[in-house]
Amino acid sequence: MESREGWLIDADYVTRNDRAVVRLWCKDDEGVFVAYDQNFRPYFYVIGIDESVVENAVVTTKKEVIRPESYEKTRVKCLGKEYDGYVIYAAHPQHVPKLREYFSQFGDVREADIPFAYRYLIDMDLACMDGIVVEGKELSDSKIRSYEVEDVRRRRKVEFPDLKILVFDCEMLSSFGMPEPEKDPVIVISVKTAEDGETILTGDERAILRNFIKLIRDEDPDIIVGYNQDGFDWPYLRKRADLLKIDLNVGRDGSKIVFRGGRPKITGRLNVDLYDIAVRISDIKIKKLENVADFLGTKIEIAEIEAKDIYRYWTRGERDKVITYARQDVINTYLIAKELLPMHYELSKMIRLPVDDITRMGRGKQVDWLLLSEAKKIGEIAPNPPEHAESYEGAFVLEPERGLHENVVSLDFASMYPSIMIAFNISPDTYGCGGDCYTAPEVGHRFRKSPDGFFKKILKTLIEKRREIKAEMKKLSFNSPDYRLLDIKQQTLKVLTNSFYGYMGWNMARWYCHPCAEATTAWGRFFIKKSAKIAESMGFRVLYGDTDSIFVTKNADPEAMKADVEKLIEKLSDELPIQIEVDEYYSAVFFVEKKRYAGLTADGRIVVKGLEVRRGDWCELAKKVQRRVIEVILKEKDPDKAVSYVRNVISDIRSGNVKLEDVVIYKGLTKKPSKYESMQAHVKAALKAKEMGIVYPVSSKVGYVIVKGSGNVGDRAYPVDLIEEFDGEELKIKTKGGIIVKRLDKDYYIDNQIIPSVLRILERFGYNEANVKGVSQTSLDSFF
Repeated sequence: MESREGWLIDADYVTRNDRAVVRLWCKDDEGVFVAYDQNFRPYFYVIGIDESVVENAVVTTKKEVIRPESYEKTRVKCLGKEYDGYVIYAAHPQHVPKLREYFSQFGDVREADIPFAYRYLIDMDLACMDGIVVEGKELSDSKIRSYEVEDVRRRRKVEFPDLKILVFDCEMLSSFGMPEPEKDPVIVISVKTAEDGETILTGDERAILRNFIKLIRDEDPDIIVGYNQDGFDWPYLRKRADLLKIDLNVGRDGSKIVFRGGRPKITGRLNVDLYDIAVRISDIKIKKLENVADFLGTKIEIAEIEAKDIYRYWTRGERDKVITYARQDVINTYLIAKELLPMHYELSKMIRLPVDDITRMGRGKQVDWLLLSEAKKIGEIAPNPPEHAESYEGAFVLEPERGLHENVVSLDFASMYPSIMIAFNISPDTYGCGGDCYTAPEVGHRFRKSPDGFFKKILKTLIEKRREIKAEMKKLSFNSPDYRLLDIKQQTLKVLTNSFYGYMGWNMARWYCHPCAEATTAWGRFFIKKSAKIAESMGFRVLYGDTDSIFVTKNADPEAMKADVEKLIEKLSDELPIQIEVDEYYSAVFFVEKKRYAGLTADGRIVVKGLEVRRGDWCELAKKVQRRVIEVILKEKDPDKAVSYVRNVISDIRSGNVKLEDVVIYKGLTKKPSKYESMQAHVKAALKAKEMGIVYPVSSKVGYVIVKGSGNVGDRAYPVDLIEEFDGEELKIKTKGGIIVKRLDKDYYIDNQIIPSVLRILERFGYNEANVKGVSQTSLDSFF
């Protein structure tokens, strides 16, 4: 028997002799090895049934007769209460759904939806991206170094495995609009596996695909990464490979790529789509590759052309420009991957599951899997998600004092909701206390004081781990690799910790608890109101309060203000079970309304919250104008100058001094255009594009412009993908009947984009629409 130590990367299963065998994909200093464990059986729980039901259970399908392979009586615990039940063992994981459906008629079925390989990870206390020790016999008849497991255990490691990444991006040749795999060939596949250099595959399409497959085999990556490759590149490549009768066999065992639930699966390799991560970055409204790279500060620009120019340059022989564009895309994707993947390595380690599954999950699912593992440790089985979820009152928002304020401090209630949950032992298993209890204000929900609940135990552990890591970070150089590794770990812990509150009110949560979520926000509202009263009693003006922060000011001397704020924090910390810290010192800040403000920090940064400048459904010119108005008011304290600037922009629009990219409006499709009852502008633009063969997928953004003419705004909305030329006045637009010429609706952009984007701000300083357009002016003096 041999013993091998390495890293666990992925887990799945294969079927041998009608039995499911767990397959663990691991890596050590010698490379990849596979461990097979044939001793684990699929199972689930059933509560509240008679043994006769279990004994006589049978499901007949067209192909087979399914019965439980065996069963055991058991005593299970859930939310601290014990129940009599049965463990039902199935002969194969594929039998579990049918058996679950059968037993659901008679009792309460639990944990029957956990995938077989991931059930194994939980039960065996293993985690992907962490160390593993495999003891067993080496198999001699396998192409990949393989072992039959006799014993397996986790060996915890601080660092991450050294994984080989392959990043790729495809370019297709389409004469117009989105390429179609039935007719448009792949002309370039760009690949990057290291910091230095890229591999560009081009030429004959058959050769491109074969060379791409060979490159993957030769490089043997652990992770294949792309941007929207699950939704576009892989399905496209599969279709083209099928048409050319090429096997897309890029699996580590030589198997073809398969699609499960619409998602590509590559045996032995993790397949990570960075778009899955980008969709959860709320600050990026339009999730284009270049926008994500720009947001992360990793963007490189070496191409002279855009995607819409590929066909023109390729067909006229300027292929070097297309290749440079392809290089730019794959480099940006690679740099994004280097930035975003490490946190997901740590999430994978904490939640146990493979990285590619982690990247596809929302925060609620990530918490769900963490709780499943923690429940197993204490001998609990999971509840089922609720059939219906209830709404509840959210956070308290204190009406802001509108206008411009100087020398303002925002105080942050660090991890407010997790702190409240810990302080008052809020957990599904502590709710409904009848003895010594904490009682939530306003809503009256009661939670036992001791012993600690399930959620409190986990949250305390997560927060203590993060505290220990941050203490270690203080001993290290900011630029050291060890510091960066620990920073990733503490950020991951923060993300998970702060997700618990939202999880309790999520309708898909196994440990859903409406009273827990409602009580948490009730205590949050109580503490915000109490903190405002304490601040006022100490001579502060409370300008604004929202959820977990308050904005206060007291005097004009910044140093005196800092000293007073320290005393306020000390007082608040004594009276509230929450850590209070300074979020920002603002030299100037103005509030428009609840959740909408902008401020100039003491170190010169502009912070904007909730204003249109951060939204995606305004044209770029409206955003630029609003950004400039905010900057002038905060830095120069001169609204007259801001208004003068707006008037100049209006003049530029009227004189045709605008670019196409400045007037394009983007709005997302939440369903197919044909499914909309109300035909909004972006929907009608999408339908016009469809007539010309361009199909916008659901959840994508439609870019369009508004032209002059008859009908409503939607009738006059044309997709930017149909626009051939624009000179600031006229647009040449492709239609089925040929090129048509339309004029930009300047009044629409002035009245519905520019003016609304700035008036919400400027009206707080005494301006109205007529003033902004040039009728009269006012002064800032009256607002101090």
